[in-house]
Amino acid sequence: MIKKNRFITGFILFLFTLLISQINFPLVINSWIMPDYFLALFTALIATRFLNISIFTYFLLGLIVDVLVGQLIGQYGLVFVVIYFTSFILNKYFLFKSPIMQASQHIFLTTIGLIILLISSLSYELSLNIDLFFMKWVVTCLICLLFHKLIKHLNIKN
Repeated sequence: MIKKNRFITGFILFLFTLLISQINFPLVINSWIMPDYFLALFTALIATRFLNISIFTYFLLGLIVDVLVGQLIGQYGLVFVVIYFTSFILNKYFLFKSPIMQASQHIFLTTIGLIILLISSLSYELSLNIDLFFMKWVVTCLICLLFHKLIKHLNIKN
């Protein structure tokens, strides 16, 4: 029952992320600094281990996100696999108990994801503004930490 509730909650979070990724907020004037909502959501889901699903499933979810974003097929699949693997290695050797350590784990995983997205975008010459990368990183990390707080709150309810 708990696993089914978590799956439904994860699906609702995915739909919510899909909705807010299509909205242009007034504070975000430039589309280059719009946060990567999918990266933030899946980083929080993987790091908190909210959904107990396999690395293959995260790859398939990454392919679905690739289709929804519409730039490069396999980009998010690769990012989610690398984040999953990095989180697995970090959790094997480190214990993330305090909120500061958990936040640093989320920021580290988000940074890895954004760097992979940047490198793959540069390799395929997709439109990307490198000058505003730091702003995108800050905003995406903040969104990831908000998703982390939301997932922790939902985890207490279940």
